[in-house]
Order: sequence, then structure tokens, then C-alpha cells
Amino acid sequence: MSLYSRFRLFTLSILQLSLFFGLHKEASAQGLGNSPYSSLGMGEFYGEGFSDNTGMGQSGVSTASGFQINNLNPALWVRNRFTTLDIGLIGQYKDITSGSRNQRNAGGNLGYVSLAFPVHPRWVIGVSIKPYSFVDYGDSTSRQVQGTGAIANYFTTGKGGLNKASITNSVQINRYLSLGLETSYFFGNVRKATEVSLPVSGSGDYLVSLNERTTYSDIAFRAGAAVRVPLKKNKVNLNLGGAYSFGANINSNQTTSFEVTQNSFPVLQPDTLSNNLGGILKTPNQFQAGASLEWPLKFVISADYNRQYWSQYRGFAGADDNLRDVGRINVGAEWLPKFTSLKYLDIVRYRIGFSYGSTPYMINNRDIKDASVSLGITFPMGRGYQNLISFAFVGGQRGGTGSGLIRERYGRVVLGITLLERWFQKQKID
Repeated sequence: MSLYSRFRLFTLSILQLSLFFGLHKEASAQGLGNSPYSSLGMGEFYGEGFSDNTGMGQSGVSTASGFQINNLNPALWVRNRFTTLDIGLIGQYKDITSGSRNQRNAGGNLGYVSLAFPVHPRWVIGVSIKPYSFVDYGDSTSRQVQGTGAIANYFTTGKGGLNKASITNSVQINRYLSLGLETSYFFGNVRKATEVSLPVSGSGDYLVSLNERTTYSDIAFRAGAAVRVPLKKNKVNLNLGGAYSFGANINSNQTTSFEVTQNSFPVLQPDTLSNNLGGILKTPNQFQAGASLEWPLKFVISADYNRQYWSQYRGFAGADDNLRDVGRINVGAEWLPKFTSLKYLDIVRYRIGFSYGSTPYMINNRDIKDASVSLGITFPMGRGYQNLISFAFVGGQRGGTGSGLIRERYGRVVLGITLLERWFQKQKID
């Protein structure tokens, strides 16, 4: 690899990391549009999969092509024989319905920046940074002030989220088995506000505000294992894989303030009710296991199951938000027409996937389900077609209507850019 190529790769990495931190400096984690369900628990999750796994229904914990980074399982990073830079962008559109009320919104964010580089034929080190979850909700109601004819307007809002910066070590133990460990630093903040607007005759409304800002920072771990067993004289591989996220007690600090304003001017001196009050956010244990059949450089079909123990969750004040343990299935397939072909469309990768499961939320004693279908495609680009650009399209629905439920219909697009180079290899001169 030339000095110029290394400089280019490092420059792109630094640029994207700077962009990431710039986007998150104020808001901690940019959301993907208003999501009422993000008011519960840790908010709405981005998921661990990158663009290729997204196109396969977030499946693939047991298999990796080696051309793109598979972040579902730390043990699969060792399949990347090239130094690989993966960058992803996410956009989402939502149609939200609750009773007779309807809202449409959209949002986008940098999805991930990840760099994997082999330091030994059996050892790959990776670094990545990505948003982990986001909180983005707002609601308003109006009701009469008791004993008066005045109408008060009530507003509740939440913004922010968690991010994770990770270092992954992935090792090939023998011909069949690989192991991996991801060490992550979680950081971010969430701001919640409750406001009441009180009309006053002859002057501007009074606005009574209770503001809460909670910051988070701590370390957590995720481990993985993967097995590849050749079948039919190496023409087909049976892959098995699993990943386990260890629950963590994330250090938290909360500041709560109270203020009363009229026409944006303070009526009373703002009061800090608590300042940097210490606490913890307890995250649940999670595991994902899967199997796949792989015809190398031709076709892959995979199926995964993941389980999340949300009954273990505890918020800053110790509340469990009535969350429950849930499971989810993910299935997907990838097809590469002909890897050795000179026709461009024959070396394009095509994907399809499906995902279905329960969410941790229960509203009015009814389960909130989530189902989605996905399509994906990867185009080779650049000199020698060694780099890739990928698109994943997801359409799904969460929740339903009636009995006070909220239905979210969403469409999501993930754009992934993959650059591959060779590092740490001696140049041979003939």
C-alpha cells in the first residue's frame, strides 16, 4: 500500500470522526425523527449491524464475507484480510398514528465509522464509533385549570441519547474457530423537560418548566464466537455464531432545574433542585445466536435469534419502566451472480431479509410487535473494483391502533461506503 493511500485512509477516518463528534457535541445523539416509544427505557436503538447486515434483516451473526465489516459478532472481524474502512449514513421516515392523531416526520444521522486492520494473519484489531440509542419525543395536551375557566397547555419533550466508541480484538484460534472481544466506552446525555403554559389575562402566558439533564459514561463488553465447518469438499460452509453483550452499570449524573418565565423573561430566579446527582443506568444482558449456509463467493442464507433481558433494566431513579424480556428472529440471504465475471452486474451483491419480534414495551397490557422487510445491494467501485458502496432499504411497522396504542410505520435507508487497502505487508521486487 502506497504512502498516499495510507494518508488518504487516515484522513477520511479523522474527517469522519471529527464530523461525528461535531454532530454530537451539543445533542449527544441525533435521532431519526420523533419516536414516542423512545420515552421508555434507553430510547430507540440503532442496531449493531452495518449496511450489508441491514439489507439481510439484521441477520448474519454467523457469517462474514471479508469484504465488509460484520459488526454483529466481534469474532467475525478476523475475516477481514484487508485494512477496511466502513462509513455509514442513516435516514428514516415515519408515519405515526394514535387514535385520530397523525404525524409524519423524518431524520438522519451518521450511522457508524469503523476501521479494521489485520496485524497478523490470525489477528485483527478494529476501532469504531457509532450512535447506540436516541431519545426524541414530544407530546402536548390541554386541560382546564381546576377552579378556573382557564386552559393550561402541557408539554413533555426529550432529546439526546447514547453513543459508543469501541476497540475490537478478533482472533482465529484454529481452522474452524474464531473468538472476539469488543470493549466499548458509552457516553452521551439525555435532556427531558416538562412545561406548563398558563394564560394570564392582559399579559403574556406564564411558562413553568422542570428541566432534567442526565449524562452517561462507562465501559461495557461484548464477546463473540464463530465456527466455520466446510462441507462437500469445501464447496459449502456451515457457519455457527453467537455474541453476548454483558449488562453494565453505567455511571450517570443528573441535574434538575426549575424556572418560571413570562414572555421569555424570568419571573422567579431559576432554581437548581439537584446538581450532578450521581446514579447508575443498568443495561440488560443480551445474546444473539445464528446459523448460515454459505456457498463461498456465491450465495449465503442465514437465520438468527436474539434475546434481550429488559426486565434487568433500571433507569437513573431505579425505575424499570415496566419493560420485559423479549426475543426476535432475523433471516436473510445474499446472492453474488458470478464473482469471476467481467460483466459488472454479475459482481454486484443482492440481499433480502426479514425481521420480526416483540419490543420491550407493553401498553394497556398489550404487546408491542415490530416487523420489517429489507432489501440491499452492493456496487463495486474504484480501481480494480476493490471498494464498495452499499444501500439497504427497510420498511416496517411497530405497534398498532386502538386501545390507546401508537402505530409507527417507517422506512429506513442506510448508505455504506467501504474502502479496502493492504497494510503491514512487505513489497516484493522481482
